[in-house]
Amino acid sequence: MKTNAMRMLDAAKIKYEVLEYSIDKDKFSGEAVSDLLNLEYSACYKTLALIHEHDIYICVISVKDELDLKKCAKAIGVKNLEMVHVKDLLKLVGYERGSVSPVGVKKNKGIYFDDEVNNHEIIEISGGQFGIGLKINRDELLNYVKAKVVDIVKDNNE
Repeated sequence: MKTNAMRMLDAAKIKYEVLEYSIDKDKFSGEAVSDLLNLEYSACYKTLALIHEHDIYICVISVKDELDLKKCAKAIGVKNLEMVHVKDLLKLVGYERGSVSPVGVKKNKGIYFDDEVNNHEIIEISGGQFGIGLKINRDELLNYVKAKVVDIVKDNNE
C-alpha cells in the first residue's frame, strides 16, 4: 500500500526503500522504531510540528536528540515556538502522532533539519503512516522538501 508521502516521492522520481515495523502505539518512540529496524539512532529522524502564532514549522531531528526550542526559534527567525499538540496534529499538519513525515505536510512556513543530517547520506524518516518508515537519500529529500539545515537540538551537556 502506498502512502501520500510515497506517491509524492514517486511522482518526483525519488527512490526510497519501504521499511515496515510493528509496535504498540503506547510503546512507540523513535528509539524503539530504530531498534526494530536495526538502524543507528543518529540516522533515524523524527518529524516535529511547531507553531508560532498561526504559522506551522516542521523540524526534523535525529531520534536520539531533543529539540531546543530557543535555538530553533532563533534559526527560523521568530520570537518563540511551541510544539503542536498531539490532538491538533491531523488538523494542522495532515498526519497523526507516529506518522508525521516531512514529505506531504499541510501548509507550513518551512522545513528545518538538524545539521546532524549532514553526517548521513541515507536516512530514515516516517513514511506517512504508523508502522512505515522510508530509507531515503538525504540530499534528494532535502532538495525535494526545500529544507534548511540548521543546528536546532540541545547540546549533549545541557
